Amino acid sequence: MGIRTRIFFITLSCLFIGISLSFVVAERDLSLKLQDQIETELSRQAKILRKSIANIIDAGDFYKLKVQIDEYAAASDSRITIILKDGYVIVDSDVEASKIDDLDNHSDRPEIISAFKNGYGSSKRYSSTVKKEMFYFALLDSSNDAERVIRISVPYESLDQILASLGNSITLIVVVGLIVAILASVLAGDYIRSSFMDLEKAAADISAGSYKKKDLESLPIKRSDEIGSMARNISTISSNLREQISLIAKQRDQFGLVLDGLGEGIMVLDEDGTITFRNDQIMQILGLDEILNKSIADLNLPPLKQIFKKALKKGQHESEFEIDTDGDDTKWILAHMNKAKATRELILVVHETTQLREMDSMRRDFVSNLSHELRTPVSVIKANSETLLGGALENSKDAKTFSKAILHNADRLSEMVTSLIDLSRIEYGDLKFVIEPIIINQVVDTVISSFTNKAKRKNIELVFNRQSDVVVQTDAKAIERVLNNLVDNAFKYSSENTVIEIRARKQANFIRISVLDSGEGVPEEEQRFVFKRFYRTAKARANTKQGSGLGLAIVRNLVNNLQGEVGVETRKEGGSEFWFTIPLS
Repeated sequence: MGIRTRIFFITLSCLFIGISLSFVVAERDLSLKLQDQIETELSRQAKILRKSIANIIDAGDFYKLKVQIDEYAAASDSRITIILKDGYVIVDSDVEASKIDDLDNHSDRPEIISAFKNGYGSSKRYSSTVKKEMFYFALLDSSNDAERVIRISVPYESLDQILASLGNSITLIVVVGLIVAILASVLAGDYIRSSFMDLEKAAADISAGSYKKKDLESLPIKRSDEIGSMARNISTISSNLREQISLIAKQRDQFGLVLDGLGEGIMVLDEDGTITFRNDQIMQILGLDEILNKSIADLNLPPLKQIFKKALKKGQHESEFEIDTDGDDTKWILAHMNKAKATRELILVVHETTQLREMDSMRRDFVSNLSHELRTPVSVIKANSETLLGGALENSKDAKTFSKAILHNADRLSEMVTSLIDLSRIEYGDLKFVIEPIIINQVVDTVISSFTNKAKRKNIELVFNRQSDVVVQTDAKAIERVLNNLVDNAFKYSSENTVIEIRARKQANFIRISVLDSGEGVPEEEQRFVFKRFYRTAKARANTKQGSGLGLAIVRNLVNNLQGEVGVETRKEGGSEFWFTIPLS
């Protein structure tokens, strides 16, 4: 920002603040004064009106009262209302007599409450009847041994117009002030800027790394004022530092190249915690912007602050911690800090261990889940085998029952092993896809026909809500297997006499295929886990007949390898909608 610009903004800011404060004070005082004048005038009118209609009210002639009120309201360009102590309106100049009962009860109006309490009252608010901002004045009328209130109201527009004219005047003053600020900044800026031009040019060349003799000679060192003194100092400093800066820059570049090539984050701090050096890798690992010359306490990373304190005290410290990323994931960091004996500086080395932790966690989870899933069928097979060997073979009925149990669990083991092998092949890319043009409707029809007998046994209607034939480039067997798993999953969790629906719809550059059931549904808190290996909902785990939890994991990996997405949603009418997408091309 130039000198003229600074002067301009300073002058303009001072003018703006002064004018703004003057406007606020003037507006407040003028508003209060005008409001007092309006209230005084309405008070006079109300007192005159109270005398004028006293006899009419005593006579109880409401028709004549309405005529008198309307004439007075028209003459004074105001709205007049008479309200009883219970809040009901008996006459209103803006409302016909036949519609007077439709008005709201006025007992809660602030001016009415004040009038019955103090003899008069006033307020300003928006009227829903006339659709305007109104000023109300209410006067108590106690004649004829009955208390009532005469209320006169006028639009608040006149005060707004006066304030608007004040605003126009202030605007004019601001424009004049802006012109004055521009002129002052131009004149003062030119005078000061002319004194700094030579110094500015030379200093800019030096700051850009130019230390040539001709650049230093251009400094105004012969001047006897403050600028000349500053120029001489700059010239002396520049000459002394010319060689040192060149050498330091060369060493810095060499050192930086070495540190950037290490693949680890490096940070150097002084004993006060100020960062004096960092490589690019540490900012990527920690997800930070520029940190040079900042304090380690300003990085909003408490683990680093704790490591710094311990390393400062003990000489070195190592710790592993996690930090939050922009998403929901966390990043694990291994940090080691040493204190250099010669320079007393502290050197921090960090590298990311998130992937190692995830792989280790996946390995432990896989072994744990696999052991858990294999334990049940193996235990059943062992128990039934021991029972047969223990004498159940002699009883043909018991032998047949135990043999069926052994066969069923052996089938479960075989299915689980097959699914694990297939899942492993898909995840590691060993499964080769045959990408060719296929008609989605034909694949869905094939899947439906394979579940015909199962649908009849459970009395479930399998419906395909089809569109026109859509041709996509994908693997037909993979899509068929995905649909088989989703439809079979729907049969497992659907009761008899229900409907399972398959939908195929175009969605932007994808086709979305959904399988909708009427079962118990998947709780929202579990929906993001159902496509993981071995995961089953709480209700599914309670039912030992509901599979191993590998089917949906296979679905997810197949669809992801086909460049699509999978998901599950809860239906409003009950049940779940499992869906996946396939690119149209």
